[in-house]
Amino acid sequence: MSRRSGAVVVLILLASLAAWAQRSGRSARPESPVQVTRSATLRVTISSDTMGVFDFLSNAQKLASWFSDQAIIEARFGGKYHFRWEDAPGIWSGVVTQFIRGNTLAYTWQQPDEPFETNVQFKLFPQGAETMVELTHSGFTSTTAQEKAIKAWDFYLQNLKSVMEEQTDLRSRSGRKGSRSLQP
Repeated sequence: MSRRSGAVVVLILLASLAAWAQRSGRSARPESPVQVTRSATLRVTISSDTMGVFDFLSNAQKLASWFSDQAIIEARFGGKYHFRWEDAPGIWSGVVTQFIRGNTLAYTWQQPDEPFETNVQFKLFPQGAETMVELTHSGFTSTTAQEKAIKAWDFYLQNLKSVMEEQTDLRSRSGRKGSRSLQP
């Protein structure tokens, strides 16, 4: 049997196995001990230097101007943080896992009503007089949780840009309480 005809036989067997699994309601792939996680990366460019942007990510008063209603953060590696939204139950708490002033801030993330912990990382890249903010939120175990976080972070990154460049908080301008309840 040639290599090509052998490959065709394997493809036919795989297709047959998949068809059998579909008819019998079974998975064609055996249960795996490997856990698959998902991540999302969002980027926004802000008219400010990296230190200015980093201050809005790591200073409790400035965090409350664009992100959570109340913020406490120990801006250092191993430091703790607590975020609270007025219209959402619970307190988001975690630990700073990376801290390079003016460059990188990362922390664990677990919503009060979620059973799993994820990770949030902000990386800053100077772009002349501007800074590109790259946010990566990783560790999602479901597409639904990932999509919810993407929607929330999209809003909050737009709000960060708006607050820093135009001094306009989109949470209040939109007139929608829902804007505040899109916690990632």
